Amino acid sequence: MKVVEANILDLTDDELVEQVDGCNAVVSCLGHTLNFSGMFGHPRALCTEATRRLCDAIEANTPSKPTKFILMNTVGVPNSKLNEKRQWFERALLKTLHHTIPPHRDNETAAEHLRINVGEHNKFVEWCSVRPDTLINAEVSSYEILHSPNTGIFTGRPTTRANVAHFMMKLIEDTILWDTWKYKTPVIMNTK
Repeated sequence: MKVVEANILDLTDDELVEQVDGCNAVVSCLGHTLNFSGMFGHPRALCTEATRRLCDAIEANTPSKPTKFILMNTVGVPNSKLNEKRQWFERALLKTLHHTIPPHRDNETAAEHLRINVGEHNKFVEWCSVRPDTLINAEVSSYEILHSPNTGIFTGRPTTRANVAHFMMKLIEDTILWDTWKYKTPVIMNTK
């Protein structure tokens, strides 16, 4: 195994192609730092650009079977295909976030890139966008996977980072689980 420490947006296209060559799965857990410069500074499209460039790099390698691409996103990004039910104030808040907080818009466009640009008929990339609720630090515990949020933005259940990692590893290893969730945006929440 080789570890490369680098800013993904600083790697050349050829370097990214080399990094993903031979991988059966690529996982992106990038996010913005929750401070002023992290939210309003550059790069504003970190998640979107990383998603686009990684998927392009996978395609450039023309793997013999599709590579799994797993994006860690957020429950605040709605799945437009599911017509998810949200309270009017949640819809208003999400619209406000879209127009005022660059990281929220970045998460939305990263998910949309997978849904629209990569799509469901790509010969080289299959994808899943995992949507955790509020992230907390704790050990792996019981959690549930849902098609859509069953709670509101302010009433959701936190999700441990360890549970998100556990679920993403299971997606890579378990073919049946992958077939259940590929091309979908599952919500992960700790059980009560």
